[in-house]
Amino acid sequence: MAYHNRIDKSQQGGLLSTVAKDLHTKAQILKGAKQVFSQKGFQASIKEIASAAGISTTSLIFWYFKDKESLFLEVIKSASPLAQVQEVLSTKPSHSDDVASPQAIAAVVERYFSVYADPLNRAILFQMLAHTERHAEVRALLHDQLTTVMSGQMTHIIREGQDAGQFRHDLPAEFLGQTCLGLLFALVTRWHVEGILPWSAHDVTQNLLALLTPLPEFPSP
Repeated sequence: MAYHNRIDKSQQGGLLSTVAKDLHTKAQILKGAKQVFSQKGFQASIKEIASAAGISTTSLIFWYFKDKESLFLEVIKSASPLAQVQEVLSTKPSHSDDVASPQAIAAVVERYFSVYADPLNRAILFQMLAHTERHAEVRALLHDQLTTVMSGQMTHIIREGQDAGQFRHDLPAEFLGQTCLGLLFALVTRWHVEGILPWSAHDVTQNLLALLTPLPEFPSP
């Protein structure tokens, strides 16, 4: 019995090593694909991607990805602004109502600044938008993310803030959520075009929260 246990442990160690190697190879491919797709978009060749990934044979790419479009989708998912919001709001801290929504907005801003500080992510984002019309799967990905984020998570966060008296009630929650994300996307666009941002993440957070703050009520004359 002890002999079999030793074999099982040895086999388990070999399996873990294989899994780790597979994950490393897949990460290499994604890194190389990101570099090439950011420059050439979907027109990039598998040979160019293999070279950028440091892989000697293109067939290895198809061991991990069904085709070039599957690889392209995997790369753009990591740079999608809506994917960032999805991930942040899915792990929203469960604080009291009076701070949860403002903290969620701050977390979204921090994620945008963190992800798009990388010029490759900014380039991939705009390659994704450029290929929306030509690739049904890219359109479907964006549609699913828009539905989940705009009509779901972001609207829910804003509504929570409204219910807690932290955010303004005079405009619909979905409109306010889309306004926040629209401003963030405009900043990323400026970052991509000009290479700089005029405000820090802290400043952007404070300005967004100021826009969301309830308007003062004045007594009727």
